[in-house]
Amino acid sequence: MSLQHFRDWTWSFLASHSDTAFVCVARKAVDRLGEFLRAENHDFRTNGEAKVLRCLGAKAIAILDIGANRGAWALEARRHCPNATIYCFEISSETRKHLRENLVGMEGIEIPEFGLADHAGVERVKYYPGQDTRTSIYDYPVGESYSWNDYPVQTGDKFIQEQGLQHIDLLKIDTEGADFRVLRGFDDAVTRGTISMVQFEYGYACILARALLIDFYDYLESRGYIVGKLHSKRVDFRPYRLKDENFFGPNFVAVHRSHGEIIARLADTRQ
Repeated sequence: MSLQHFRDWTWSFLASHSDTAFVCVARKAVDRLGEFLRAENHDFRTNGEAKVLRCLGAKAIAILDIGANRGAWALEARRHCPNATIYCFEISSETRKHLRENLVGMEGIEIPEFGLADHAGVERVKYYPGQDTRTSIYDYPVGESYSWNDYPVQTGDKFIQEQGLQHIDLLKIDTEGADFRVLRGFDDAVTRGTISMVQFEYGYACILARALLIDFYDYLESRGYIVGKLHSKRVDFRPYRLKDENFFGPNFVAVHRSHGEIIARLADTRQ
C-alpha cells in the first residue's frame, strides 16, 4: 500500500468512526497537545518584534505605538531607533498615567491624551485594573475585576494631519481585538503609502471583533502591502491561506511593496 493510499484509508476510517470512544479520546489528546504547541510568545525581545525595530534602526523618524500600555515596547523602540519620535497611545487614562510615569524624562517620546479608533468621539472600554494589558473595547473574558469606562478617541488620519507628519516608519497596533478598527482609522495614510510598515496583533480577541486574518490581508494587499507572520528570526511573507485562520497569533507584519530592502531584511533569518 502506498503512503497516499494509507492516508486515504486512515482518513476514511477515522471519518466513519468519528464518534467512537477511541477517536474522541484521541481527539481530546491532540487538542490538549495543540494548546501547548500553540503557546504564543509575547516577549518582544525574542518573538521577532525587536528584529523589526533593528531593521528600521537609526533611519526611522516616526513610530506610532498604539496600545502602548506602560511603555515597555516604546523603550525598546527608543533603544533601536534613537532618531525616531515615538508617539505612544493608550486609550485608558488610568494606564496612561503609569505610561507617563515610566517614560518621564525620555526625549523623543510623546503621549497624546486620547486613544485611536476608526472614528472620533468617545469609545466605551472594559478596563481591568489588575491586568490592564487585557483592557479592550470588547467584552474580553479574563476573570478579573473590571469597569466599563468612556474614553476620548480620534482617527489616526486626523492625528497625522494635525501633527503634519509626512511619513510613518512603523505603525505598531496592539489593542486587544481592536487592531483592524484602529487600522481603518489610518485609511488615507495606508492608501497613500505614507506608512512604510504595519505590525498588528492577531489572536483570539479577533473573534470578538469579528475581524479575521483575511480582512487584514484583503485590506492591506489591496493598498500595496505584502503581509507575513512574524517569527522570532524572520517574517514569513506569503499569500493568505484558509488554514492560517487559526487565531494562534501573536503578530503579523505588513510592509509597503515600495520598500523592497526592508522586506528582504525581515525575511532573512541572518539579519
